[in-house]
Amino acid sequence: MSQPTAEHPLTILEIGDSLGEDLGFGLGDYVFASDSYVHVIQAAVGDTGLARPDYYDWPAHLEADLRQYHPGAVIVFLGGNDGQSFNVNGEYVGFGTSLWHRVYAARVALVMRECLAADARVLWVGMPIMQAAYLAAEMQKMNAIYEAEARRHPGVTYFPSWAVFATPQGAYTASIVVNGETELLRDPDGVHIANYGDDLLAVDLVAPMEAAWGIKLFPRGRAAPSP
Repeated sequence: MSQPTAEHPLTILEIGDSLGEDLGFGLGDYVFASDSYVHVIQAAVGDTGLARPDYYDWPAHLEADLRQYHPGAVIVFLGGNDGQSFNVNGEYVGFGTSLWHRVYAARVALVMRECLAADARVLWVGMPIMQAAYLAAEMQKMNAIYEAEARRHPGVTYFPSWAVFATPQGAYTASIVVNGETELLRDPDGVHIANYGDDLLAVDLVAPMEAAWGIKLFPRGRAAPSP
């Protein structure tokens, strides 16, 4: 990937579900809001995922987005709606079964291959810890798939968001204290990300993007904003 400049900015396509919408706000409306070197396309769609292509076919929509925007990079943040069983060609596939794992992993791999075939690098952001224990367990199952598939696809980098939203002891937390002030990380539902959390996660992605893509964001002495 070439170094972004004002004349040739980096276009980042950000896709996902409602959590992806949250991250898109942090990236497009905060971190890179006034950056002429980076252009963020916020294309996440709430209530979507990879489990129900009959409801929203992400590979098809992604193909169209890649043709329209020609991004140099794609950031993916989805999975919050995918802890569910589904049907494939009339066959019931129970969540968490070995068949579910194979089918879902193949769908993840397809998204990765689509991006790479369009000459876009990929940063796949893992799901965050959830307040409800059962939901957190579902997210861990899917994160394991995202991480494994990222290792299988050169050009794809996996970033675990879990620790961003957990205590040092690994427990869920809805807020943190910054300079004596309490800042909300999560919404009251224990799932979605609050404004400060959006910005915090977006800032935390800058260094991994630079390392994975061999570029310098905020060059010439500019610094990434701090939430």
